[in-house]
Amino acid sequence: MTAAGQERWRLGGLAAAGEGSRAEEQTGKSGLYMAISSPDTLHFWIQRFALSLEVERNCSLHTRQGYLRDLGQLEAYLAERFRREIPSVEDLSRSSVRGFLSHLLRQGYAPRSIARKQATLRSFARFLVRESALTVNPLLAIHSHRLPKRLPDFLTREEVQQLLRLPEDKGFAGLRDRAILQLFYATGVRISEAAGLKTGDLQLWEGTLRVHGKRDKTRLLPLGRHMTQTLQEYLRLREPVAALNPNSADFLLLTDEGKSYTRQQLACLIRGYMLRIADKRKAHPHALRHTFATHLLDEGADILSVKELLGHASLSTTQIYTHLSAEHLRRVYRQAHPRAEEE
Repeated sequence: MTAAGQERWRLGGLAAAGEGSRAEEQTGKSGLYMAISSPDTLHFWIQRFALSLEVERNCSLHTRQGYLRDLGQLEAYLAERFRREIPSVEDLSRSSVRGFLSHLLRQGYAPRSIARKQATLRSFARFLVRESALTVNPLLAIHSHRLPKRLPDFLTREEVQQLLRLPEDKGFAGLRDRAILQLFYATGVRISEAAGLKTGDLQLWEGTLRVHGKRDKTRLLPLGRHMTQTLQEYLRLREPVAALNPNSADFLLLTDEGKSYTRQQLACLIRGYMLRIADKRKAHPHALRHTFATHLLDEGADILSVKELLGHASLSTTQIYTHLSAEHLRRVYRQAHPRAEEE
């Protein structure tokens, strides 16, 4: 395939907007999907699927970009396999799907990554059958590999205390970084949720924070005394910084230049601090969300309350956090079992 063709199919022209969080503003929603010629092409149906993800399923831009990257890889593989510039929707068969999955394995993709891409293909294939683009679902006879459940990485209480003490600067930057680290541990927000927070989402007099989660679901989170005090101090120093960039002035978390944070910038900031107190496996922003949930359950919070605080749609998602520490289990045993203290 030509270099131009490789790039064209790499993201299918569809996730070209995925180069930054502002892409939707630059292209507009419909700009994600470039014009295509024929409904016989796979590319046409990827476009339709992308629109369905946005309009029918209300998926975030980040989620849509993930789907489109996976389908762009499939498209590139089929173009190479069938030696044609524009793959047909009929090229998607049980045999070609198996070939694509084997190709990913040869390319060195981890089993978890392949399983995620296979889930994308399943969703896309169901859409094609629903829209009568295919009569038979090519994924039906292809079984997903069962992956071992991986317990979430989380920090100990000592590691959390070390982390929160790291920002040393007494000025705006240090206080902001401290507020960011506390925010993730105190509320368990997702990184995309934190990046989208506005000053209007704070109700400090009530000690609450309004968070806009996945699929436009909103939840109200309590803020502890320490978190509230840190945010009050941060807001006081934030005012002159917000004046530097009026376009971002409504966003809660601002860079030194007064700009709103992207997800990538927030992740980089948090990872930099976490690498100073924990090993690389734990040094990612989502580990603070895991830590939030784990510590709540360790202290006796009921799982339904934790589900609501995390903004999970399903209880089964929250149940992964029931890997309580051995120390907690021993404490419960000593308190509850009648013969626990006997010699």
